[in-house]
Amino acid sequence: MALLKKIKDKGLHTLVTFTIGSEQVNGASQVSLLGDFNNWHSNDIACQMEKKGKSFTKSIKLENGKRYEFRYLSETSGWYNDSDADAYKPSPFAGVDNSVVDLTEVLPQKKKLAVKRIKKDDLKKIEGIGPKIASILIEKQIDTFEKLSVTAVSILEEILKEAGSRYKMHKPDTWPQQAKLAFENKWDELKKLQDKLDGGK
Repeated sequence: MALLKKIKDKGLHTLVTFTIGSEQVNGASQVSLLGDFNNWHSNDIACQMEKKGKSFTKSIKLENGKRYEFRYLSETSGWYNDSDADAYKPSPFAGVDNSVVDLTEVLPQKKKLAVKRIKKDDLKKIEGIGPKIASILIEKQIDTFEKLSVTAVSILEEILKEAGSRYKMHKPDTWPQQAKLAFENKWDELKKLQDKLDGGK
């Protein structure tokens, strides 16, 4: 495993975390990160990576707007590239490429958060909804407690009917009511209601 993680600060720099799995460097006990940012000086103690579990990692703050070439150097088995590099560029040595980390177009932190996947609710917490019915509802874009709470029972019945005869026996009469309690984080009230139900009815 190799991984480049980038976190842009409020200024003109990005904290880049370089990671490479120990299996990629044949179990070496020491690995160095060398590149344009440290003039490829292998004798610089600051370039040594830290061993964390089954990986070696190193975080460096780099100036935005530039592309940096780098490679990993194992004390016992030589040079390695990063399989997750942004690009690769021929080095001065014939047949050898350097890994590249590209900071010419780094997204601000807020923009990264803006595209974060919206968390879905676990519909199986509703009495009467199992894994299969939950997946059927999600396919119909009913993927949160809030959406389920405002869905008419007649619509839920139609969805179950469309899913096939094996689902017609399920009664969604209380599903919106249960979902509303879940959406409002009224878990104690939801439990009391579910204790009175039998398969959601």
